[in-house]
Amino acid sequence: MPRDWYRIQCKADESLAELSIFDEIGPSFFNDDAVTAKQFIADVRALPEAVKTIRVHVNSPGGSVFEAVAIANALRSESRERGRIIEMRIDGLAASAATIVTSAGDSIAIADNALMMVHNPLAIVVGAATDMREMASLLDKVRDSIVATYQWVSQLSAEAISALMDATTWMNAEEAVKNGFATEITEGKTVTASFRPEALERLGAMPEPIKARLAEWTAGPKPRPQPDPDDDPRAAVKADPKFVLTACEGLSPKLATVLLDCSEAEVTKRVAHAKEVAALCATAKLPELVEGYVLANTPVATVKAHLTVMTAKLDRIEIDTRHNGDEKPKPAVRISAKEIYAARNPQLALGTGR
Repeated sequence: MPRDWYRIQCKADESLAELSIFDEIGPSFFNDDAVTAKQFIADVRALPEAVKTIRVHVNSPGGSVFEAVAIANALRSESRERGRIIEMRIDGLAASAATIVTSAGDSIAIADNALMMVHNPLAIVVGAATDMREMASLLDKVRDSIVATYQWVSQLSAEAISALMDATTWMNAEEAVKNGFATEITEGKTVTASFRPEALERLGAMPEPIKARLAEWTAGPKPRPQPDPDDDPRAAVKADPKFVLTACEGLSPKLATVLLDCSEAEVTKRVAHAKEVAALCATAKLPELVEGYVLANTPVATVKAHLTVMTAKLDRIEIDTRHNGDEKPKPAVRISAKEIYAARNPQLALGTGR
């Protein structure tokens, strides 16, 4: 199954590839879906030569330090050795090991409502005192490695960065830029975190305002409030089903189904539109296209333009294939209006266009 949070997509011209990392960086004992550096790097290496810019969207609580370092080094290599531009976009959260990945960017844009967090590396060890001392020494070396990575982009001293890590520092957009972990602030948008809520619990203590914001993200999008007709004159009560069925008589049954949730004014407007479209299609002798146009609520001007093109194609002179008068004429080949319609505008043919 493809991971919803990890995706690589090339644009039509293949000069830009966009990557989305919206969960933990693995491997992880807690998350089987966390991506490995091996898979990530293999996917990046497989990008077409035409790709000149790699844009990485990040919304991640972090994960494995070593996996993140490998990914960061691979992206930095794409920039240094292959001349590709690495753009980092922090859309929601870049915490812990995710900040190592973002440090590989030639530019690091953070949304004005996004967050970053840095802290000291963590580990679990079971053993004797000597094992504990060895792990403590290893963690110090890992911390130094992380600091060196942060200094790819931050102008802070190693001591200053270590102090931020010691304090488990949460940064808003302004603080991230001030400390050199981001290069610019962009206008943010509502972000729903796709990573597991329990991943946040492993980040350690966090300020209450930060905890509240992250909890709101992981709760998912809030239901859209229904307008109150008393407060908004544009919000009208749904039309009576009998009114809808009567108004749609002679038109597509599917239209009636769509309009059952609409106000009486909207029903009247859509029915008038449907009748005008039906008249145009009848004139063009293409009644089979009415339903697609009507369900898509295609503007009348667009309908006229489409029908003009299709009528011209359908009116081409058919060739008489009789030979010496002895053979019956071959069936005339008639172009399929639906195929032309679908080729002309696939979205409208599917009833999803506007």
